[in-house]
Amino acid sequence: MEIRELKSFVVLAEQLHFGRAANLLNLSQPALTKQIRKLEDELGGELFERGKHRTVLSATGMQFLPEVRAMLLGFDRLLQRGSMVARGEVGQLRLGFGFHTFELVPKLIVRLREIAPGIEVSLRDMSTAEQVSALEARELDLGFLRAPVPASLQSIAAVKDRMAFISSSASPLPEKATLADCRDQPFVTISEDRSPAFHRHTLQLCARHGFHPKIVQSVPEFMTAVALVQAGLGVAMIPQSFWNHRIEGVRFHRLREKNAAWSVAAAWNKADRNPALLAFLKLLKADLRS
Repeated sequence: MEIRELKSFVVLAEQLHFGRAANLLNLSQPALTKQIRKLEDELGGELFERGKHRTVLSATGMQFLPEVRAMLLGFDRLLQRGSMVARGEVGQLRLGFGFHTFELVPKLIVRLREIAPGIEVSLRDMSTAEQVSALEARELDLGFLRAPVPASLQSIAAVKDRMAFISSSASPLPEKATLADCRDQPFVTISEDRSPAFHRHTLQLCARHGFHPKIVQSVPEFMTAVALVQAGLGVAMIPQSFWNHRIEGVRFHRLREKNAAWSVAAAWNKADRNPALLAFLKLLKADLRS
């Protein structure tokens, strides 16, 4: 039983005339007759009562017609959805992200929903190491990782950021303090488990200024670090991009040295052909060009 035979049956049931139905289907009348006979043989009963002057649906045909119409409608919907999935208009997209992309990712998701509201986006806040593992295991479609990106993944440069540090307004540090001025200050740091790369970068920068930070508290989130600095517990390293608004009682200090900068790349598995991923990458590349 084939879809074309079922469609031929519906057209003939509506026309009740082999000649007109064959014409609408762009078939010869013998070809249409052959399709209907084949369908009847498979069902084990006649679908039409054929007379010299007219053709009418049999009792079997009348029962069969609404079922076939419903099935063909479902098939058309299935084809339509399949086409939408292939074009990246519906589907699922799994994104990994970190603090580097708190501005970029939400903006792109808003745009994606405008052009493809049928795509369901799931977000996972993960470290670079966690994202690499998830991408290689095909548990994520796209991640935003600190460069360099492993050769096993495909990537494009997405965001540039810099290290900075914050201090309490009540701190004895000068307004234009440098990292070297923090030698004797207690440090609040992001835990190594939460962001190994950021933690390592903090230690490296301090080492370049000839000291190891006196860590009094490790926290999982930057907002927690800000709150502790605000309370006077010490200084904290943060990404410059994180400081997008003033916080009372906290001072922001830029780091000018070249090695305070880093890059973030959008990365995906080379084998991933998810159309929703391709749609998101198109938006990302357009945003990076603008």
